[in-house]
Order: sequence, then structure tokens, then C-alpha cells
Amino acid sequence: PMCSLALSTTGVVTCRARVGVTARGRLNRGCCKRSATVFQEGRNRDALRRAGWGRHQKSTLPRRNVTSLAMSPSDTDPAMGMTPIEKYLFDLNGYVVVRGVFSAEEIQAANEAIDKRSKEIVERKGGLRLGGEKGAPLAGDGVTGREDLGGMLGWQPNEDRELFRNVLTHNKLVPYYHELLGKGYRMDHLPLLIQQSPGADGFVFHGGRVNDDGTWGDDLAYTFSNGKMYNRLLAVSVALTETKPGDGGFCVIRGSHKANLPCPQTVRNYEVCKEFVENPALAPGDVLLFSEATTHGTLPWTSSHTRRACLYRFAPSTSAYGRAYMTGQLPEWPLEMTEGLTQAERSVLEPPYHPRLDRPSLQHDGTILVQSRADFKKEHDAKVFGSKYF
Repeated sequence: PMCSLALSTTGVVTCRARVGVTARGRLNRGCCKRSATVFQEGRNRDALRRAGWGRHQKSTLPRRNVTSLAMSPSDTDPAMGMTPIEKYLFDLNGYVVVRGVFSAEEIQAANEAIDKRSKEIVERKGGLRLGGEKGAPLAGDGVTGREDLGGMLGWQPNEDRELFRNVLTHNKLVPYYHELLGKGYRMDHLPLLIQQSPGADGFVFHGGRVNDDGTWGDDLAYTFSNGKMYNRLLAVSVALTETKPGDGGFCVIRGSHKANLPCPQTVRNYEVCKEFVENPALAPGDVLLFSEATTHGTLPWTSSHTRRACLYRFAPSTSAYGRAYMTGQLPEWPLEMTEGLTQAERSVLEPPYHPRLDRPSLQHDGTILVQSRADFKKEHDAKVFGSKYF
């Protein structure tokens, strides 16, 4: 069958269809046409299996170790999803590193695309500096600021933006997104390139489960209930250069996503309790996922090479923090970054609303699932509200 439909006793209809894949392993941009809530099934299943349903054949199998612990083959099989060790360590520490998601060739292409736009990179100076006044622990040399660049999802030619779009639906990352955010996850912030030249300042620690006044920080919260982790906002950082412990760059207070008291300002300023701050090692192509409920920041960059990382934030289907998706009169992302998206990528850019309201949701196996209420319920709402969606 082209797709399967099921009507539950609650009047919820679901349909599932496979996303087609080209010979390169890329999700076919034209393979899915929607009629009502049905997506046609892609026919090239052999190519889908070879590609792991994504477009990332160049990447090697990730080691996925987040500490020096040895992993068994089952711990590194993408079909297994997030492993019990990884779940334990994320719940314990508030972050996990997925090793080797992107190949050396993919990282090189991404860095070359950035180099082409070096004149567009903006340095944070004066009041925009993030590490405090000169002489402060996170101020670096007191002069050099962090550098920022955006717009990569819309870069041309297509090769320049490929890695950055791949982050949305990479077959090695989707199991983590599902485990930490749930089905129907969405991109919440525009991606941001973070660049630190030697001597660049860090970033005073921020985030946290508790607000400065001690109230519950619901917009960033991490919770654990009935055997499952819930994140209101998940940060995903792609390492484009190497970071060794002590070089600087991203840092986190392990376990702070479960703190019950506000983080003292002296800790945020990196003046005390430095032994509790982790500066994880990252190789180019590694992907760091961390809860925004952790107290985290950036250490001044001390290595001789320039640091680069591309930062994304994802949220559950019904949650929103950023508002870049509301650039026009209707909820929509900037036009240049939506052109040519695959059906899977487009599903990740949906605005926040519940999956049961016809939300296309990328599944673990690469299919798109659409949940829909029964037609008679939509017809009723249309009469009452003038819209089939309440």
C-alpha cells in the first residue's frame, strides 16, 4: 500500500509514508506530495537502507562514547537509538557528545563555505563582549571578541549549505532528538556560527533550571518523569574545529540542569568552583547536545588556531522560545532558507502546534507521520471558529 491509515476510538487518524531517497542518499525534494494528510511512499527502499534514510553516506559510524567508557557494538548502532549509557550520562550530566557524525570532507566543505563569507562575520565589541571587563576570568585578552555569522541554511550554491541543513534531519541525530524532545521536534532558533580567534573572550555562564530569583525556569526546564527525559530547549553544537580540554570554548557545570537553587554570580563569572566546570574534548565532526537548563558558558580561547562551532536550538513540537519563524505576516521562516527543503527538513521548521493537528512528524525510520483529527470534528470547528483548527 502507498500508505496506511488508522482511525482510533478517539477519532484520531494517522498516516505514514516513506520519504524517497536519491542515489546519493539525499532525501528527495520532490518525492512527497500531500493529498489531505497523506504522503506518497517513496519507492527506492534499497537506496534508503544504504543511506540510513539520510543523505550522509560519507560519515563513518559514530563512536558515541561520551567518556572513556568502552562501548559494545550495540551501543554504536544507530538503529538502536540513544543507548542506555547515553541516556544515563545525559540525565546525570546534562549533555552528550555524539562522535564522528560528519566526515572530514563534510567539515572541510563547511569551513570553506564559511571562509567565502569571512567579510560577513561580525565581531562582538564594546558592550557586546560576553566575557566581562578586561582582567576578568572570562575576558580573554580584553580586546578580541567572539565572532558571529548566520544565514547558512540559505547559502548558495547548495553545496555550501548542505552540512548545515543536514543537522536538521541527520539519521545519526534524529534518535537523540526524539529521545530528548519527542516526535515532531522543531528548530527553535536560527543557526549561529560561533568563532573564537586566539585571545577571544568567553561567555559568562548562563542558562539553568532555576531563575536568578529562585523561581522555576520553565522556558529552559529539564524534567524527568515516568522513565523519560523532557527538555524544553535543546542546544546542538556541531564542532567544525578541534577543541582539547583547556583550550577554551564550550563549558558546562555537570548536573546543573537538576539544580534547585540559583547559580551564584561568582560561579557564573568563573571566579570560584572552577573544578566543577567541564571543558569537553571535541573533534571536527562531533556533535554536542546539551540541555539549556544546564549552567553553561564559554571559556576564553587559548589555542593557536581559530575555533568554530555551529549552534542550533531545538524544542518540542508545542514549545517555542525564539520567534524567527514569524518574520512575515504569517508564521514563516526567512524565504531563502526554506527554498529547496526536503519534506523531512520542512517538517522540522513547522511552527509550534500539537502533533495531532496535522503536524508532519519525522520518524526514527525516516518516514513522515501525520496525525489528524477526524473530518467531522474539523467540520464542526470550521462552523464554530471559521477554521478547522481551534
